[in-house]
Amino acid sequence: MRLGIDFGTTRTVVAAVQDGRYPLAAFDEGGEFREHVPGIAALRDGELVVGWEAARALADGSAEHAIRSLKRVVSALAPDEEVAELPGITALELATEFLRGLRRSLVTHSNLEIPADAPLEAMVAVPANSASRQRWLTLEAFRRAGFAPIGLLNEPTAAAVELAHLHLADLAQKKKSPKRYVVVYDLGGGTFDTSAISLEGRSFELIASEGLARLGGDDFDELVLAAAGVAPSAHALERAREAKETLRPTSRKLLLDVGDREPISIDVADLYARAQPLIDRTLVQTELLFERLRERGIDPDDPRELGGVYLVGGAAAFPAVGRALRARFGKKLQLAPQPFAATAIGLAIAADPDAHVMIHEAITRHFGVWREAAGGVDKVFDPLIGKDTAGPVTIKRRYRPTHAIGHLRFLECGALDRAGQPVQDLVPWADVYFPYDPSLADRSELASVPNERRPDLLANEIAETYTYGTDGTISVRIENVSRGYARTYALGALR
Repeated sequence: MRLGIDFGTTRTVVAAVQDGRYPLAAFDEGGEFREHVPGIAALRDGELVVGWEAARALADGSAEHAIRSLKRVVSALAPDEEVAELPGITALELATEFLRGLRRSLVTHSNLEIPADAPLEAMVAVPANSASRQRWLTLEAFRRAGFAPIGLLNEPTAAAVELAHLHLADLAQKKKSPKRYVVVYDLGGGTFDTSAISLEGRSFELIASEGLARLGGDDFDELVLAAAGVAPSAHALERAREAKETLRPTSRKLLLDVGDREPISIDVADLYARAQPLIDRTLVQTELLFERLRERGIDPDDPRELGGVYLVGGAAAFPAVGRALRARFGKKLQLAPQPFAATAIGLAIAADPDAHVMIHEAITRHFGVWREAAGGVDKVFDPLIGKDTAGPVTIKRRYRPTHAIGHLRFLECGALDRAGQPVQDLVPWADVYFPYDPSLADRSELASVPNERRPDLLANEIAETYTYGTDGTISVRIENVSRGYARTYALGALR
């Protein structure tokens, strides 16, 4: 069976591929069917429990330790880094165990008829501006959990596929005014992405993307508690989320029941005022996206080209978000029929070979290296691969060294400032050491070797050749051209 799985911050949603249809998986939770699994993990009697079982432990107080928004927690950690709230459990182990629980629930407690030994092929997604280590962790956790990942898409791209599936005849194939692209505004539980996706037949290409790695519905939950004067905890934040999701555009008061006192009444106007700075931050990113479209020769003010601004993600249902976006985009704003499920359905469509969907993704983050400046006195950042670059690409650098060893510190980031320096969501990659000094050419371990200034090494010419492949992998070959030796390093994958 093929599935589209949106491993979400607050909710994980699964859509199946069934004879041209893409039904959502519904999970039997105490006789009530739920179309998601909550992103909760807890330690109960020393045992790790996840999903609905963890939600019950959190609600009845039997959890010794608990976290909500599991995806947001693990995305901030290295794969082998321990989760502070769950002692002895690493980020990769936690994500894997959650997805194992999801697989078990799909087989034993869902409305999908899946044999226990059936291979489950999954199209999965990550936030467009997620770091490479989060992308690696996501795929590795799915593999270890018993799924067979068949592709990894950016979440806004998957949502655009779902939109086009519903309205393709009204968008790219409209004879009088075919739409050139759609903008997806994706506000989830933990992240915000806004992406422009081209529309041409059933081919989807990421044009540009902006976003914030840590802004989403979780932050609105914290505002609910702040407005009520309640200290944040996993239990209280879950109650805040439940209360927040009862809000309607006409709501004036919000009742928060945390269980240990009388329900607290919150003025909705005050809550929306507290939330407005967060919403404004998403609008700044959206305007930045439009500026990048102008740089590519696309006029975002031309209604004949813009197919719409598609509002998806669980947090998009927060009424203040829709109000702010309607004020900005008017009739161009389109709310997904199922905002929390749009990504999963789009993933299932992309996984369906009979849907004949073609997707072309570019990278959504900048990649570069800190290296010694000319003269070897300072360090400078060299941006090697810019966001929106599509492989394959080859990048070359030539220079003359002033130290015995080249220590290259690779880095990816969400943006560059006007001076070309990395800003926003910086994530370091592994360091690389290369022997500029020919006498060290045979040394395999260089990190502990004293790195002396060696002006005499200026007689050597060094060449770096970076290869960015169509599969997102990056490698670099570093060569001492003057002395005829080289080393090749596989740096990882960037999307």
